[in-house]
Amino acid sequence: RRVFGVNEYDFLLSVCGNANYIEFQSNAKSGQFFFYSPDGKYMIKTMTNTESKFLRRIMPHYFRHCALNPNTLVTKFLGMYRVKLYHLRRNVKFVVMKSVYDTDKFLHQLFDVKGSSLGRDASPGDAVKKDNDIRRVLPDGAFVLEPGLRERLRKQVENDCHWLRSMKIMDYSMLIGVHNIALRKTKLFKSSSQPSRVFSNDDGDDRSNSSYDASLSNATLDRFLDVDDDDSFLDGYHERSNRKLAHDSLSISDEAFRTVRIVKSPDNVDDESSKGVKKESDALVEKAIEDMYWPFHRFYDIQGLRRMKPIKESLLAHETKKGDEVQQTEQNEGKQEFFKAFFAPQHHPAMNSDGRYNLPTFEKPLSYRKDGGFMMDTSAIDMPLKINVPGAPHVVEYCDGKIIYIGIIDILQQFNIRKRLEARYRRMGTKGWEAASCVHPNLYADRFIRFFDEYTQCSPQVIGEKNGENASEVSDSASNLSEISSKVKMKTT
Repeated sequence: RRVFGVNEYDFLLSVCGNANYIEFQSNAKSGQFFFYSPDGKYMIKTMTNTESKFLRRIMPHYFRHCALNPNTLVTKFLGMYRVKLYHLRRNVKFVVMKSVYDTDKFLHQLFDVKGSSLGRDASPGDAVKKDNDIRRVLPDGAFVLEPGLRERLRKQVENDCHWLRSMKIMDYSMLIGVHNIALRKTKLFKSSSQPSRVFSNDDGDDRSNSSYDASLSNATLDRFLDVDDDDSFLDGYHERSNRKLAHDSLSISDEAFRTVRIVKSPDNVDDESSKGVKKESDALVEKAIEDMYWPFHRFYDIQGLRRMKPIKESLLAHETKKGDEVQQTEQNEGKQEFFKAFFAPQHHPAMNSDGRYNLPTFEKPLSYRKDGGFMMDTSAIDMPLKINVPGAPHVVEYCDGKIIYIGIIDILQQFNIRKRLEARYRRMGTKGWEAASCVHPNLYADRFIRFFDEYTQCSPQVIGEKNGENASEVSDSASNLSEISSKVKMKTT
């Protein structure tokens, strides 16, 4: 839990609180039960004995991979438990995971992607779509990401797939959730076949002839609820400096609050004593973070959110008394025993010659949002985006972009003897064995990465049209300039 910045008290309050779990239906073939915690942060899933044994066997390797890759997309396991049901004379094992969709945004589309094509069609009415449903809308329906972000994200997917391949794991999925951003400018689409709605108040005032429209009101409400504020982004995000802070626009009439704001304003802190007090308070905060998340305190802040900037070394340098040197050496020895107990003893590229691991001191997060979403790159796409509503082809909706949430799930299926026999049977009996989900982990990982490249790249046709429009504009402006220059020359002659 420390690896993923989860506070112990918050975790116990969410999982062991008095509120009931939220059960939901899943289209998984395993037949296991899925629950959400009341706050939606964690997901609880029942598991078989085989999955439980496999997770315990790979736990040291899993911990090492997550510690060396803070931006991993692999399922974040937070605890595995067993409940004894004496009246049924059986034990139920379940695992608690961090939810991929830990956000307050409404998800308009859900996808479960594996890269295969055989049997990867969603049934009519299913909320979670699959691989072939994405292929039908490609390349126009791709989840386009900013080039720099996509390169970092692809590298992390490669690292995760390399680890899954080394553990002989296959049949995992990329879980994708899409939120459509409401239009900033309201567009109304009226149909002549639908009668206009009439609203009247208690005074009998008829609003049928006024400019009031229900669709306009609903669109305004959706746009108001969908606007991101400064609290939606991580501390230190560079665009926050370009935003106008909220307290600058607020008018505070109370003199007491105005006085507090002046005292707390960083622009007025010029006294050396005040700077020393602030530095001391920051050091205490960092000490509390170290106590909660050691040895991964360099990645998270006091709220368990990722840091956008590395921590100042001056805040970590604590002065110790001579009497505390023995206690500090004992703590360092305990930390080394911690690493030896959890990390696999075999050789690893990140291991030093003395058998110790070099944890990254800081790594910038992939997402600058607190909910972990990725903003869609709309620089090469005509706005607003056109959205086809599933099941209603005559309905057309528009949005100002998308927020994408992704994560790799279902990583407890090993390529065992049963899967080997199934893969060999498909390879001998059918021609399209490559399209099946049950293949060797090496083939599965390569296909998984190739399909990631397909649904995250923008259509070359769209980019060409965009560049063509820009080129035509440039040519038109150049022709206009040439005409103007010719006229000037004629006048001068």
